Amino acid sequence: MQNDPYFLRVARGEVILSQVSKMLGWKFVHYDDDAMKVQVEYDAEQLLTNPLGCIQGGILSAMLDDAMGPAVYITLPTPLLAVTIESKTSFISPAQPGKIKGIGKIVRKTGSIVFTEGLLQTAEGELIATGSATFKLGKYGRLPIPWQG
Repeated sequence: MQNDPYFLRVARGEVILSQVSKMLGWKFVHYDDDAMKVQVEYDAEQLLTNPLGCIQGGILSAMLDDAMGPAVYITLPTPLLAVTIESKTSFISPAQPGKIKGIGKIVRKTGSIVFTEGLLQTAEGELIATGSATFKLGKYGRLPIPWQG
């Protein structure tokens, strides 16, 4: 892990979360440097449900992205950014509003490309969804977004 990457400032609440992360109820839980794995948690509210009362699939995909992305970001020095260039989600079981655990892990890093895997679980450990994503690293400059500090 880089020495105090920007992501940790976000996780510590020193800068505001993105609006999407707030909507998802995102919270940083733990980082395992040896495993290159991030644990996050979501407080999924009723407003994220579909007509069946389950968390909508696109929201689960966003949660996976917001678990796998931090696994990449926590390793980056501040001037670098990572953007998702490909992602896949497999839905295993319906998700209900409430606590959802997320895990994101770097599988492989080659130059400016990073491959990740992730999963979502209920608070009891039941598997909800799995995913994989590819991120491209680059120095994109300062973006005009408030959470960038």
